Order: sequence, then structure tokens, then C-alpha cells
Amino acid sequence: MILPAILLIQLIQEITAIDLDDHALADLSNQFGIMGLILLGGIVGPLIEEIIFRLPLNYKRNYLFKLVGVVVGKESVKRFWFKNYSLFFYLFIIAFALVHITNYKNESLSILLLSPILVLPQIIGGTVLAYLRMKIGFFWGFLHHAIFNSILMILALFINLEEKVMIDNEHYRLKIEVAENRFGNQKVVDINRDFDFISEIEIEYAQFNQIAKQMDWDTVSQKQNRKFFNIEFNIKNLQINSDSVLKYHLKEIIEDQ
Repeated sequence: MILPAILLIQLIQEITAIDLDDHALADLSNQFGIMGLILLGGIVGPLIEEIIFRLPLNYKRNYLFKLVGVVVGKESVKRFWFKNYSLFFYLFIIAFALVHITNYKNESLSILLLSPILVLPQIIGGTVLAYLRMKIGFFWGFLHHAIFNSILMILALFINLEEKVMIDNEHYRLKIEVAENRFGNQKVVDINRDFDFISEIEIEYAQFNQIAKQMDWDTVSQKQNRKFFNIEFNIKNLQINSDSVLKYHLKEIIEDQ
């Protein structure tokens, strides 16, 4: 459900001017790292969601309705549940999907209007998981959810990065990767200097204007650019103008987009 959501986000951003980059997954990655993100998103999250949204689909495990039954009568509540089971089945699916809209920290009206589209992967996934839970059991639904999330999260991390520049010559080694979304720790600019010369630059998940600001460049890109850059820049010949080299390659990537 993660990879389809990423592709959907990218499509919406291409069509509209709505910023959807500020996603909760990026915060989790920053706080707990990649392994922590996979543990939380692939195991802990699915377990909690299955307990809340799928476990109660079986009346024997619907402790809320059983509690109500203690007050108003067990048989009447049980009859009401089974009579309206289809309604409750789909309400749980919709609730599961809508909870995921909180992943987007952009609280504009546009997000609310787009919510049926943004949570479409969760509606489809929630329907499949609800069916599995009722047909083969809670554990197998959870296992499917956990494996699915973990695999797609790992795939998303790799698909998210595209290598744009790889240069290794006698003067410098430069590697630039471009990411559609930020799923790693953000380190805007880390600069090592030998005397007055820059010998190494390391940048993780920073946008062009952030890099320009930290590098004290006079100009910034006027072209709208939401992409993130991972950069490894090792300077072998300290006499070269490292600023100009880096700026040239970054602007070339932006202009090609």
C-alpha cells in the first residue's frame, strides 16, 4: 500500500500545485532511521491496525459490542451486529483508509477534498485484508499486511532514488542521486575543509535551494523543484573550484526535468 501511495502522490503533484511531500513517513525515517522505519511501518503499525480494524470483524473478538451487550442485552446486540454486518464490514474498511489521511501534514482544504483519492490504496488494501481476516484468520491477515508493507517499503526506498551523475576522474569523485520523496535522515550540507579548500561535501535529502543557502551561493533556482538530492563529492585536486562544479551539475539536472 506504500508504493501505490507514492506513485499516486507523484501523479497528483504533477497535475496540481498541492504540496504532498511533507509525509509522516519522512518524519519516522528521520527519527528512527531506515531500519526503525521498516520495523514500525512493517510490523508494529500493521499489528496495531489489524487489532483495531480487523480483529473486531469477528463478533467473538468484538469486545466493544460485547461490552454494549452487557448493558442492553447480549442477544439483541448480537442480532443487530449480524443483521448489519455488511455495513460494519465496510465501515471498518473506510475508517482504516481515512486514518491514513493523517499521514499528510498539509492541513489544507485541498487535502480533504482529495482524501478519497489519496486513501484509495488503503481502501483496496483494507478490503483484501478484511477478507483474509474473515476467511483464514487474524494472524494470516496480519502476516500478509506486515510482509506487504515491509517489501513495498524497501522497494520504495530503492525506486525513490535515481542516480543522475557519477563522475570519477583525477580531479574529483562526484555522485548525485535524485529522490522524489525524502525517506532518509536529512543532512543538508556537511563540509570538510583542508585549510581554505573544500575537500569533501556530503549532502543527504536536501532540496536545491537548501543547498544553495548553506553553500552561500548568490543565486537560487527560480524553477519550481521539489526533488531531493543525495550528494557525495570528494575533491582530489584542491585547486579546482568545487562550488562551480557542484552548482553546474545540479542546475543541469534541474533544467533537464
